[in-house]
This record gives sequence, structure tokens and C-alpha cells, in this order.
Amino acid sequence: MKLSFAAAAGALSVAVCGCTTMAGHTVPGTILSEDFESTQAGAIPAGFTKTGAIGVEEGVAHSGKHALKIEPAVRGGRFISLAPDKVAALGGEHWGRLYFKVKTPTPMPTGRLIHATFVDGKGISPLANDLIDVRLATLLFYPTGDYGWFYNVQPPNGRKEFGPKSAAMHKFTDDWTLLEWHADAGTQTYAFFVNGKEVTDIGQHKGAGNYEGIEIPAAFQTLSIGFTNYQPATGEGFTVWIDDIAVGKERLGPVPGAQK
Repeated sequence: MKLSFAAAAGALSVAVCGCTTMAGHTVPGTILSEDFESTQAGAIPAGFTKTGAIGVEEGVAHSGKHALKIEPAVRGGRFISLAPDKVAALGGEHWGRLYFKVKTPTPMPTGRLIHATFVDGKGISPLANDLIDVRLATLLFYPTGDYGWFYNVQPPNGRKEFGPKSAAMHKFTDDWTLLEWHADAGTQTYAFFVNGKEVTDIGQHKGAGNYEGIEIPAAFQTLSIGFTNYQPATGEGFTVWIDDIAVGKERLGPVPGAQK
């Protein structure tokens, strides 16, 4: 049975300090948690905006009956963005979680690779004072059928993108995969977890005031969740499902009772 999460509402202090109860487990500081069960097929949950072909589908889900379906596209972004008050409630540090599943067999890159992002946050760089994209959950997919995770920042105005890549390679399967991320501007820390295991070679732990190679903004202006492939794919493109998304001030972990 899928469990509903209470979305924080009202004043900002309530949003930050509120709690969500999940099967008897209390997660302090949950800002937003969405399982898509109360959203009609074809729509997106209230409080979000959408970009591209994306909407809730019934019948494919990590738990329950509903999940967010990213429709296939050869290239481009299909994602939902959090409401401004929820983004503001993230402050300088937050944890996030989502589950994803990719339709297989997947398309392939038409060139040397496909860079694809599940979670993107925009904010002002503490180093260069420009508006940057911080890809908090992103991967590189190669013509071999393998993909690897990495931490990636895309600056504007000709500054080069940067971020470490993981050594381990993976292949898409029909299983749901749990992704978690942690970003902390105060200590310039980034951590990323797949099915509960930290991907340590893309982790960043620079320390306060050390912005080079990480540039986590003091506050994000936007936070978007979905699927964006920046290079074209073969055929009709990727079909992806996302479920059980959450962001908060502490690590949220897996959905209670879930295998992952």
C-alpha cells in the first residue's frame, strides 16, 4: 500500500520544522513529499509547474498505482519544478530523494554520449556570482550501453562546466532505483547515494569558503525533477518514470517497507 506524505504548508517556519509520518516513522524537517497518488492521470501535482511532456500515469509505480511519467523525446527537458516557497525553505542545506525507472531497451546516443539529468537546481555561484545550473543527480550514457554518475555544474558566459565522474559503470534495468542527494552551502559539501550506497568518488567535501570545483549556492532559486537529455537519442528517445520524491532538512531514506 502506498503511503501519503503530508506536504508542509503555511509559513516558512512551519514548512521547515514540520514533520511527516510514514508508517510510524517520523522524518523531521520534511519540506515536500509527493507520491502522486492523489493526482489524476495526465496531470501534475498542485504546487508544481511543468516543462515538456510529463504527467502522472496510472499502472506503473514504485509503490501504489501512480508515478510521474516522462514522455519520450529525442532531446530536451521534461520536468516539474517546485513552488518558490518550497525552494526557499531548502535554505542553504537540504536532502533529496526520488525513485526512477527507465523503459528498456533504451535508445542509444547518436554521438559519443548522452548527458542526462534527473535533478537540477539553479542559483548564484558563490565563486563567480553568476547564475549556474547545479546538476544534483546526473549521468553520462555511452554507446556501449553503460552509464556513470557524476557531479556537474554548468556556468554561463563561456565558463567551462566541471565536476568529478564516477569510475563505476552501470546498465539500465527494469528495476526501480533509489537516488538520494545532499547539498550544503555552509560546508560546500555534496553527497550522492544509489540504493542507499554512497557514490564516494563524486562526493565533494571542500569546507566552508572553499568554492573551487563545487560552487554550491547559498540558496537555490529553482529545483526541478524529471529527465533532461542534452544530446539526441536514437528512435523516439527515453521514457522514464519517477516516484516518491521528497526533499527536507534531514536524510529521508527509502520509503518504509520498500525493498529499495
